[in-house]
Amino acid sequence: MKEYLQELEKQLEEINSLLAKSGKNIQRFKNLEDIRVWTSLSNGCPQFYCSREEDKKRQYIKKNEIKSYSKYIQRDYEFAVNNKLKELHDNLSQIIQLSEQTDITNIQSIYSKLPAAKREIVVPIIDPDYAYIQSWKEEHPGYQNPFPEGGNVYTQKGEIVRSKSEKIIADLLDKYNIPYVYEPRLELNSTHTVYPDFATLNVRKKKTIYLEHLGLIDVNEYAIKNLQKIAEYEKAGYELGDTLIITTETGLNPLDSRLVESKILKHCM
Repeated sequence: MKEYLQELEKQLEEINSLLAKSGKNIQRFKNLEDIRVWTSLSNGCPQFYCSREEDKKRQYIKKNEIKSYSKYIQRDYEFAVNNKLKELHDNLSQIIQLSEQTDITNIQSIYSKLPAAKREIVVPIIDPDYAYIQSWKEEHPGYQNPFPEGGNVYTQKGEIVRSKSEKIIADLLDKYNIPYVYEPRLELNSTHTVYPDFATLNVRKKKTIYLEHLGLIDVNEYAIKNLQKIAEYEKAGYELGDTLIITTETGLNPLDSRLVESKILKHCM
């Protein structure tokens, strides 16, 4: 529902922008005479006529005069566009208002607004986000990698990760309050287990997204090994750019935190 609302709000922003532009265009024609231009076909050829408000009789416009009447044609077009934009704006605003009223999160808010004593008793029809997050973390415990850690780098939350780049990623996830666990156990098939750098939860979509950081892709052996690993992810149904996110760096090109942030905002929120 939120994605739908965001798309509607994006369309409303576009309409508002066009309305502003349309309003400026209309101002250029506010002092024009009230002359209307009409067209008809004669033997397949267009013919132009004009009339004034006080005189309903139409007068033929010669070919060499048509250009001088173009401003009236443009004016009528601008007013028609402006009226339609206003209509779209009003209709879309009403749809957004109704959509907000029918958002499923309104059901969750009934439970969250109960007094604490009643929440202890009530079994909600939809788990509140905090309960879902807690359940997800229990199903995806972190720090499962049995291999020795490569370093003692601490995140802002005080968690230990293997590298400064992983710290940057963890801190960005924390910045946007995205639930995550570090190095959970994931069985790709009956014989192959991996330990992704991060498992993250898109709370809005109730969707688990794995994030792997490849820090030495300029080293051939490392690059080949991890390309095979990505292929195994995809064979197991984890699609790159959907349920699997990859970040990279090399010795000459360190991790681009802005790119990581854009990926997190796009996929994890």
